[in-house]
Amino acid sequence: MRLTVIGILLVVAALGAVWVLADTFVRPPISGLVPASPPPVESARVVWVSDGDTMVVSPVDGQYAGREQRVRLIGIDAPEMHPSPQCWAKKSTDALLKLAPRGSIVTIAFDERKFDDYRRQLRYVWNARGVLVNESQLAEGNAFFLRVWPNVAYEKEFRQQAELARTGKKGLWGGCPDPRPPVHGGNPAVTPRTGQP
Repeated sequence: MRLTVIGILLVVAALGAVWVLADTFVRPPISGLVPASPPPVESARVVWVSDGDTMVVSPVDGQYAGREQRVRLIGIDAPEMHPSPQCWAKKSTDALLKLAPRGSIVTIAFDERKFDDYRRQLRYVWNARGVLVNESQLAEGNAFFLRVWPNVAYEKEFRQQAELARTGKKGLWGGCPDPRPPVHGGNPAVTPRTGQP
C-alpha cells in the first residue's frame, strides 16, 4: 500500500514537471515585461522563408488578406544567407522552415515599433503548436539575441534563452569557429548588443 502511494506521488510529480516545462515553451512567457494587454494578433500563411529571421507571410483574413508581407522576427539576428551564406545560415534557415513550414498558419503580433527601416514588419511569430518561433531560434542556437528598441516585451526571456544556448554551445555557438552577429550597416532598428537606436 505504501509503495503504491509513493508511486502515485512520483507519477504526479513527474507529470507536473512535464506540464511546467511544456507550458514554458508552448505559451508566451508571462513576466513583468509582457504588456498588460497583449497586442493584436493575426493569422497568416507562411509563403516562404528567406533566412533564419525573415519570412514572407500572407494574412488569412482582414484588410490585407492575401497580400504578401515581409516579416522580420523581433529580438533575433540569424546568420545571413546572402550574398554568401555565413556559418550556420543554412541550418538556421532550415530550423525556421521546420518551425514554420511553407503553407502553415502562424500567429503574428507586433510590439511598439511595427516596421524596420527596410519596411519589413517587426513581429513575434507563434507556430500552429503555439511555439514562440523567435524564442525557439534563440534557444536552439540558431540566432543571436538582438535588442530591437523599443520592442522589448520578451527581452528578458530572449536574453535568457540566448545565454543558455551560448553556454551550452548549442547550434552556432558550438558549430561555428568564431560566432559573431551579422553586421547591419547602421540600421537603427537593428543594432547589435545595445539595441539603442
